[in-house]
Amino acid sequence: MSMTKATTNYPVADALIRLKNASAVYKQKTLVRKSKFILEILRVLKENNFIKDYKELADRPYEVLVYLNYKPGNPPVPKIEHVKFFSKPGRRWYVRVSDLKPVRSGYGIQIITTPKGVMTTQEAKKQNVGGELICEIW
Repeated sequence: MSMTKATTNYPVADALIRLKNASAVYKQKTLVRKSKFILEILRVLKENNFIKDYKELADRPYEVLVYLNYKPGNPPVPKIEHVKFFSKPGRRWYVRVSDLKPVRSGYGIQIITTPKGVMTTQEAKKQNVGGELICEIW
């Protein structure tokens, strides 16, 4: 499993699309580029059961090994089926607490970065904070 040069100038998008594509072909694990922000997004995905786990590799300091999660079935259904990006390097998308809505009746999540850290929009609404809307996953 070798990591090729990223095809985008937005590492977050590259990492999430890698997860979606690996899930679509039923891989058990995949590599993504490592950054503090991506590690925070992976933490949120793990807390919300979209991935099983992630592990930083000692022999590959710029990569993270991510173990994917599936819903039971034959064939198993990927937990990450859809990724939609809101904020991009050229256009930031900020939202207020009053703008936060559920995703697919609670079956999906939106990831937001706030002054209190990276979290889902559900957590942001509980803590009464807005911020930069990164993406939507279901």
